[in-house]
This record gives sequence, structure tokens and C-alpha cells, in this order.
Amino acid sequence: MLRRSHRKSRGGCLECKRRHVKCDENRPVCRLCAVSDRDCSYPLTALHRRCGNTETSSQDLLPSSFCDDGPKAVVSQESALLTPNANIDSPVCPLPSNHNNDDTEPEINFDHMELLVHATQDSSIFNLSGVYSDHALGLALGLKEALKAPYLMHELLAFSAQHLAFIHPEKSKHYLHQAMVLQTRAVSLFNSSWTHVNDSNCVAVLLFSSVLGHHLLAETLHGRHADGLDGFISRYIQCIEMHRGIYTIATSAWPLLMSSEIEPILTRSANFTSREPTGNDCAELKKLIESTTSLSWEEKLSCQRAIDYLQVGFDAVAETGEAVVHRHQMIYSWTLLVKPELTRLLAKKQPEALVILAYYAVLLHHGRSQWQVGKTGESVFGLIENHLGSAGDDWLRIPRLIIKQTIVPAHAI
Repeated sequence: MLRRSHRKSRGGCLECKRRHVKCDENRPVCRLCAVSDRDCSYPLTALHRRCGNTETSSQDLLPSSFCDDGPKAVVSQESALLTPNANIDSPVCPLPSNHNNDDTEPEINFDHMELLVHATQDSSIFNLSGVYSDHALGLALGLKEALKAPYLMHELLAFSAQHLAFIHPEKSKHYLHQAMVLQTRAVSLFNSSWTHVNDSNCVAVLLFSSVLGHHLLAETLHGRHADGLDGFISRYIQCIEMHRGIYTIATSAWPLLMSSEIEPILTRSANFTSREPTGNDCAELKKLIESTTSLSWEEKLSCQRAIDYLQVGFDAVAETGEAVVHRHQMIYSWTLLVKPELTRLLAKKQPEALVILAYYAVLLHHGRSQWQVGKTGESVFGLIENHLGSAGDDWLRIPRLIIKQTIVPAHAI
């Protein structure tokens, strides 16, 4: 994992220190470890410093792994959106809790009511989602499930707070704090209520995973890019890894979901991600990957697959008509579909992988009107262009042309 510049976290967990990322020091599990399915433990000195005494229990020193019950069902992220067939009898572990005492949580208040009302009234909040492409239908289903699954309700409110932080920048600190607290609580509740996936909770599990995934992507794309290419790649890789852990849980419920009332929505989404690419926006990029001698056969295969999904995204952008509901869905879905080989290449800043990321930046640029995206595409492309220098002039010719031709004044977006 590439090192991200930050203020040193002296009380951080061992896993975050190993990965050179900033730890929020939540106990017993920090937020990054919670959502990325990692063992989280703290050194004895950090616990003493945080607790202010020497009476730390031995339990606090143990890794907070949540998979002690048995092996996790391994489900590829690609099958989650194409032809999911996970074995629902396989043991699936919940996300870990990073909340110490449920009894200290405040009751629902008027701030929460504001978030709920906003989620019901503003359909743009889920504008990158195929699941919520019909906002009224999707939200009605989500709220019905959330009444039975408090973890889903808390995550819906958390994502609503994230959206309000964008809409009201003068109050962003207030809303972002709400988003963090509610998201942390949602993960804790999910863990504490976990038993197994069945027909009574499968829809809630999927919706929770989906909303949390969109929340994490919005956080990643909204992050400042002042720390350069290394910082963005580090955050984006973390986002990809978090998605893999979340969707391993969700995809285990797929057979049950296809027998539920959410089946029509999931079918539309799966039909989109299983499309064959038809355009030629990525033709030069495919030639680059085919001709390079720097990648192994497996790496080339993973890169080609990622390029095909990018082309499906470009095809959707080119579609016309108000009825098009998947125009920008690939911005989100690509984060789920890329394979670990490409993630490792990005971590090494392999030039071919950076060029692929530059084309993803073009997809982001096409979706710049979406609240989660904004100018991220233009910014990320600039970082890649500066890093590659003159060596990337030919590789980046097409994405550079598209971005420069479509840059418009901010007030027109």
C-alpha cells in the first residue's frame, strides 16, 4: 500500500501502522479495519496512553477478528453483479463492530429526522445506483426493511448526512460528523445482530451493503487531492478493498434475493453490468495492454477485463433519452468489478495501470454533474499526466482530448 502523508497517529492500531494509513483509533476496532475486513489490534503502550491506566484487559489486546466461526464464503466481486451463485449455506462473517457500548448511544433526534426527510425527498442522493434507479420504489423498500434492521436505517441516515454536507458546505463539518457517527453505529449494529443470511434479512443485508458501498465511494472521491497521486491511489485502493469485503457478505444472499421483491431491480442492474462492450473509446488502450511486455498473462487478462467494463460505461454515457437509468452506474460498479491483479499494479504505479485509471478518470469526468464526483476526474487525470510526463503523451492522447474538449465552467455543470 502506498504511503499517504498525514499527521502521525501515535495511538493507531497495528494494522493501520503496517499499511501506513491514518487510524482513527476507535476501540475495539478502528473504522478502516472495520469496513475493510481486517484484524485490528492495539499495542499495549497505545492502550495505556489511551486509557490512562495499566488495567487493560487481555481481551483488549487480542486481534478483533470476526471470522473465528469458520472460513468465509469466497465469492468473486464480479459474480455479484453478473451471475451470482454463492452458496448460502457457507458461513459468512459479519463486519466487525467498532463501538464499545450500545447503551450509550443517543436516541433518535430531530437531526436524524432531518436526514430521513432529506433521503426521501432528494432522488439525486442515489444517482450512481442501479438498485435505486427508481427512487420512490427503492426507497420505500429500503425504509420498510430499515424498520426491521436498525443497521440499515443508520446507514441510510449516514449517507443522507454525507449528501447534505455536499449541498450545504457551510455546515459540512456538522453533517460529516453525523455521517461518521451514524456509519460507525451502523457497522456496530450489523455485527451485533448478525446470525446468518436468510429470507427474512437478505434484502436488508444487500441494501445495507449497497448504501455503505456508495457512501465509501463518495468519501473517496470527495477527498482532497493535495497529497498527489500517491494519496488518491491509496484512498481508492482502500475503497476497492472495502467493497470486496462488504460484497462478499451481500453476494452470499443472491439466491434468496432473486426470490424476493427486489429481484426486478437487481435483474436490471445485472443486465447492465453483463453487457458486451460495443464502442471503440478504449481501442487504443486495449492495444497498449496487448502489446506491452511488462505484464504477465494474468495481469493482462485482468487489465483487459477492466477495460471492457470501462467501455460498457462509455457506451452508457453515449446513450440518449431521459429513460436511460444506468448512464453513470459504471462509476460505482467498476470499483466492484476490478480484479486484485489490477489493484496491485495500481499500488506499484505501473504505467499501464495508470493509463487504465486515466480512462476511469474520463468516466468520472463524464459524470462530473453527479454530486459524488464533481471535478475528481479532471483532477485525477492531471495527477496521472504529471506523473507519467512525456512518456505518457501517446498513451494519454485520447483521454486528454476528451477531458479538454468537455471542460466547462463550474457554474454550467
